[in-house]
Amino acid sequence: PCPTFSALLDRFYEEREHLERVKQRGQDLIRSVTTARDRTARKIAHQEQELAATHDRERLRQLGDILTSNFYQMERGMARLRTVDFYDPEGREIDVPLDPLLTPQQNAAKYYKEYNKAKTAEVMLTQQLEKGRRELDYLNSVLDTIPLAEGEKDLQEIRQELTDTGYLRRPSKAKGREKRVVSKPMEFRSSAGLRISVGKNNTQNDLLTCKQAFKSDIWFHTQKIHGSHVILWLEGGEADALILPETAILAATFSQAGEGSRVPVDYTPVKYVKKPAGARPGMVVYTTYQTAVVDPDPELAKQLRVK
Repeated sequence: PCPTFSALLDRFYEEREHLERVKQRGQDLIRSVTTARDRTARKIAHQEQELAATHDRERLRQLGDILTSNFYQMERGMARLRTVDFYDPEGREIDVPLDPLLTPQQNAAKYYKEYNKAKTAEVMLTQQLEKGRRELDYLNSVLDTIPLAEGEKDLQEIRQELTDTGYLRRPSKAKGREKRVVSKPMEFRSSAGLRISVGKNNTQNDLLTCKQAFKSDIWFHTQKIHGSHVILWLEGGEADALILPETAILAATFSQAGEGSRVPVDYTPVKYVKKPAGARPGMVVYTTYQTAVVDPDPELAKQLRVK
């Protein structure tokens, strides 16, 4: 209700300008995160190529063996050795490239060294790829939370998260004296009157799941899909057959699959949800869960939203 038509228009344009400012600042964040995400994706693609190259390392060891068994045919200055490949079932001849500046023993040692180097590289690249894929997954999760921001506080909280994780540079003048922004998650009331909280970013997700919720409260999250952490606060009561689907629908609605259908949503008491040591914001593991398959419903979210 507004006292006058003029007041109604003023409020309308003020809210629209506010939303435009939030949208513009959100776009700046999206560009920064997208740049980091694309850089990480390129690095992963390059490492995958390097890893694929290490899979042929066994041939390097075989060539070293072939040279070792043919020292009597070799001498310094040779550019290649033509001999029988005793690893070939048909016993065909091959040309083994040599370094003319090296002795026969040094040429064989060179192949063994390259073999061991590829073997070590496989271990290192596998570890780096695992880390890189976690980083890529994390950055994609941040991109999914930016559109949920409803004001500057929400965006500032995401900036703080990206600064803490090293993706944004901390302003030098703010070091040591910056004030941390804390925004609030979205709040809903189920048809039965129970409170439901939905995190709008990874910081809120961690706070809800790891610090605020009781072990008996119910945690919801889309299965293997980026999305908000959703907490159904039981407050000493029990969840009935209607509340669980409603909460699952909210989890599906505020997820990467928000425009899809038949979205699997896992739910479990908070006591089964753990945050691994050193995990990025918003990342958790869970066990002993059930799964509901639901359709996202923005209209239901609007109806249940607490203003």
